[in-house]
Amino acid sequence: MVPKTYLFPKSTPTLSIFALAIFAFCLLNSLALMAATTRDRIVAQVNRNIITLSELQARLNTLSPAQKAAISAQGPLELQVLNMMVDEELITQAATKMGIMVSDAEVNEAVQTIMQENNINETQLRQSLAAGGTTIQAFRDQLRLELLKNKVLSYSIMSRVVVTEDEVTDFLNGNIPAGSSQFYSETGVSDFDGVRMIFLRSSPSEAGRVMARANQIKSEIEGGLPFGEAASRYSQGPGADNGGDPGNLMVRDLQPELREMVRQMAPGQISDPLNGGEVVLLITTVPTTQRAKPSDNEDTEAGPRTYTPEERAVARRQLEQMKMRSKYESWMTELRSSAVIKISL
Repeated sequence: MVPKTYLFPKSTPTLSIFALAIFAFCLLNSLALMAATTRDRIVAQVNRNIITLSELQARLNTLSPAQKAAISAQGPLELQVLNMMVDEELITQAATKMGIMVSDAEVNEAVQTIMQENNINETQLRQSLAAGGTTIQAFRDQLRLELLKNKVLSYSIMSRVVVTEDEVTDFLNGNIPAGSSQFYSETGVSDFDGVRMIFLRSSPSEAGRVMARANQIKSEIEGGLPFGEAASRYSQGPGADNGGDPGNLMVRDLQPELREMVRQMAPGQISDPLNGGEVVLLITTVPTTQRAKPSDNEDTEAGPRTYTPEERAVARRQLEQMKMRSKYESWMTELRSSAVIKISL
């Protein structure tokens, strides 16, 4: 049994960040999965800290072919993944300078929350992790890292984001904030689009058969079968009875490599089957909300167009995420420019 919390965040903001980082199918392991040896070599130096070839290889080994293809579309695979690891190291170092730490008690609480939400005990958790090729210690290390990153981002970015009522109205009227078009596109997949999934149980010995079955289901969907109906018929995981909707999961919530893969897809496109070891996945996206068309922006005899509180709340969340992403990228640029980074790949 694979704890669904690895994929689908609850309402707690912190869990929505770190739980997704330990993707259910072990597409990622801990950054420290392999320790440096005397035969290892340094592939990057980030100020006084290093990233070794074994650490990079450990990360690469956890990526699916589809993920590798998506990342490679942005540039050389190894270099792209190494740059992701450099950014993570910069965030960790920033936390140290700020005096931000994550205690063992916080990690313990996070582990307990995950087990409670999935109705499993520690033995079952260990068994699930082992089936995915990782250990409880690697699991805890990844939780600690993601909790740390969340604290740093909350302190450095989230507290500075302000969205006004006028901005919400403008956004609902179809106006994308300056500099945010890359996060919300009329023609491409948005970070705020919803994610739908079909799960098929698998194992190493059954991978070929299950992948073939997934390709057959994909062909049926592309031939006209609605994704939601396919999920009801075939899915063996969360959201099967809800059109493949695992519950309030958006593209922005996905683990970085998977998020990059989904961003390369066209809206409504079905992914190639993703082999995660214990399961095979099919993924698609749906718009989270429709912004007003230009023709809808015109005033009527009753006055300017009005929006419900629910519509305004959704728009506000989207604007907050856009601003946070923009500030995050600016902050990472500052961190990189002030750091000593040497790539020796």
